[in-house]
Amino acid sequence: MNMLRQDNNKNSARLLASLMLGQMVFGILLNFHFISPVLKYDGTLSAEQLTFILGCATLLALVISSLNVVFGLLLPKSKIKEHSGLFIALIAFASIGIAMSANEYAKLSEYVVFLSSTYSIDAAASDTTLEYMKKILAIGRNEAHFYSIFISSISLLLFYVLTIRASLLPFYLAVFALLSTLFQLIAVGHTFFEKSIPNIMQLPLFVTQIIVPVYLLKAGFKSGATTSGSQIEQTS
Repeated sequence: MNMLRQDNNKNSARLLASLMLGQMVFGILLNFHFISPVLKYDGTLSAEQLTFILGCATLLALVISSLNVVFGLLLPKSKIKEHSGLFIALIAFASIGIAMSANEYAKLSEYVVFLSSTYSIDAAASDTTLEYMKKILAIGRNEAHFYSIFISSISLLLFYVLTIRASLLPFYLAVFALLSTLFQLIAVGHTFFEKSIPNIMQLPLFVTQIIVPVYLLKAGFKSGATTSGSQIEQTS
């Protein structure tokens, strides 16, 4: 029974690691492939092409946001029960992050509709009288984007707090991951005061998104996390 539990936890750790790497890769793909043509729209794409890109981007963004919920669900069940309050908070913020992501892309759809209709009516006008409206819609989308990142980062912060409390990762690795998420929150928080994001503060999280999955793929959760359930059974 103990061996089966250890195998299940190792498989969960590997799946979690794969999804974390996938989230990073697809996040880069989303921001630099799907969103870039929309934000830099110059009228060359048709309304149908723009709508298709937006649809794919929205679907991908919701999947990426949903992975934060999956991360929590893949943690060892014994640790979830032991730290149920922290787990519930993690799932709650991850779920709010999905809603915020949906709101972000609702704002982006307004921006896309405006752009496509403007260029289809009068491309010259879009460069003069309607430029202000374009800027306002872009600001609304950007605000929704940063709020979405901020909430999702809180769920990630709670994830790493749980890994520390449950000893699922080596202590110093978990602390580094926690601090990198705090730096991310501070960096994104700059936008709430109309300041630019200091990119250097996001670098630690990028490193974390690589080294944590690599560790989980190689070693899985710490052995103490997989044996706690069997120790409880033996003492009962």
